[in-house]
Amino acid sequence: MISKHKIGEFQNLILTWYQNNQRDLPWRKTRDPYRILISEVMSQQTQLSRVISKYTAWVEKFPTIQSLAAAKTSDVLKYWSGLGYNRRALNLKKTAEIIVEKHNSKFPQSEEELLSLPGIGKYTARAVLCFAFEQQISVVDTNVRKVILTQVLNSENTEYSEIRTVQKTEDLIVRDSDTPSGPSFLTKSDTKIDERLIENIATQLLPSGKAYEWNQALMDYAAAVLKKEKIPIYKQSKFKGSRRYYRGQILKMILEKKKIPIDDLGILIKKDFTIAEKKWLLKLLEDLEKEGFIRIKHKSVELAS
Repeated sequence: MISKHKIGEFQNLILTWYQNNQRDLPWRKTRDPYRILISEVMSQQTQLSRVISKYTAWVEKFPTIQSLAAAKTSDVLKYWSGLGYNRRALNLKKTAEIIVEKHNSKFPQSEEELLSLPGIGKYTARAVLCFAFEQQISVVDTNVRKVILTQVLNSENTEYSEIRTVQKTEDLIVRDSDTPSGPSFLTKSDTKIDERLIENIATQLLPSGKAYEWNQALMDYAAAVLKKEKIPIYKQSKFKGSRRYYRGQILKMILEKKKIPIDDLGILIKKDFTIAEKKWLLKLLEDLEKEGFIRIKHKSVELAS
């Protein structure tokens, strides 16, 4: 346990900073769980500057969960274009359809129910519960994890040292670091902390009755103050030239041309495409069809309706 005195000091630091430095984000002006969900899914692995314009256009086109449920797949992918990970857009549409059909258009308000929806993981579920329904729960994303690792688990106090687990450095990317800002409690930033420990500390730090403000404050503080702070993060595989890249190129081409003969598709997505890669292309198309993105008909491909 962290002492109540240190927790109080830390809470005061973060909340005081947040009062003067909070970001003006469009989804913070609503408690609509649908719009909160859209903002959270869009923000995953995407720069915030890109998300704001995409979010604004999205909610103008699909202002309610009912409008997304009824939307054409082609329109959904069109308004998602540029954010990457197209499966997220399809999952949002499927989630909208389930909520409209099975929940009478009312958003579930339990973590278990939200986790049962397509593409919603623990962080997203808890973010919706906190930011839409103001439930008093911790929300741990990369920014909150960075605050805990650098400001709470990075001092000379070793009360948690026995339950740390070290991750091999070759499995991690470590960013350049400045001197940590603000009060800190524990030590050794070159370790991989057990996620259960991070979640436990996040819960301990949560100010009573202020979960919404606190979770937003931690995210803003990390983004503004801890930009260069290093934490262990897993390497991501190269995107360009990857399977995911070519899946995106296929959808982009179909969005532009509506319908494409399979025999013409290879060279459209890959300039050096050869007949030997036909099997690889057909496998990509097969998977996209199974996932509900496209339809293969008469040796041509088009978006699923």
